[in-house]
Amino acid sequence: MDELIYINGKFLPRGEAKVSVLDHGFLYGNGVFETMRAYKGKVFMVDKHVERLFRSADAVYLNMTMSKIEIKRAIEDTVKANKLKDAYIRITISRGEGEPGLDPDLCQSPTVVVYAKEFKHYPEEWYREGIKIAVTSIKKIAPDYIKSPLKACNYYLPNFFAKKEAKEKNTVEGIMLTEDGYIAEGTVSNIFIVSKGVLTTPPADSDVLDGVTREIVIQIAKDNNILFKEEKFRKDELVKADECFLTNTTFEIMPVKEVDGFKIGKKSPGRATTLLMGKFREAVKQNLLV
Repeated sequence: MDELIYINGKFLPRGEAKVSVLDHGFLYGNGVFETMRAYKGKVFMVDKHVERLFRSADAVYLNMTMSKIEIKRAIEDTVKANKLKDAYIRITISRGEGEPGLDPDLCQSPTVVVYAKEFKHYPEEWYREGIKIAVTSIKKIAPDYIKSPLKACNYYLPNFFAKKEAKEKNTVEGIMLTEDGYIAEGTVSNIFIVSKGVLTTPPADSDVLDGVTREIVIQIAKDNNILFKEEKFRKDELVKADECFLTNTTFEIMPVKEVDGFKIGKKSPGRATTLLMGKFREAVKQNLLV
């Protein structure tokens, strides 16, 4: 069956789904997006993703013409239209079509696109043994230039460079730094370490995207009496950590076994990571029952 893509209220076969060459999303990367997963046909944490989508739109002064309920329905209907169970979903909202120029008033109405496809699982050995990551030379965009870390299309150019650098080093993910040299996050993920029994992740107010999976993991840690803190840390602390893992919607919780050639801890995944991985999958199952 040809994939059906939602564009501005209509479902079109992939070969017919078109966006104007004068769309400001194409011309300037002017838009916002969210990535989601569906398990057994149900979109996981869809409300949280939609809330963040609207926060991102507000941060870039993008006037939303659809309500949160309408956006949620478009996402869920796209999964159903494609008869998907385990799915990868991406919603992109651009400023819309308009004459070239940076004036936001040139665009009258946003372009809303929802794309969903069968989820392609990562290699199981990644979860059994952990992945290799690299701390890149790329720094996050300083918070002075933008309201807050958000899912904006043109905000991701540094992430692209970091991903390219990580790939050249034969690693799965690249870690970026803050302007003052602290560990920030991955190109598409949040990062956690465990040292001396304490789970640590960079604070959400330190150039870090407040990931939905990140938020869930923090709550799971608190519910299971795992010592936790949000605190900045540098590369030397990362390398010396007992455990390390990454989080995002598609990874869920991804254990890390090596950073820049340095082995992390005695075993990957470590005890805390294994516990959190199990509890996260329980949370997914519970969400399906709601």
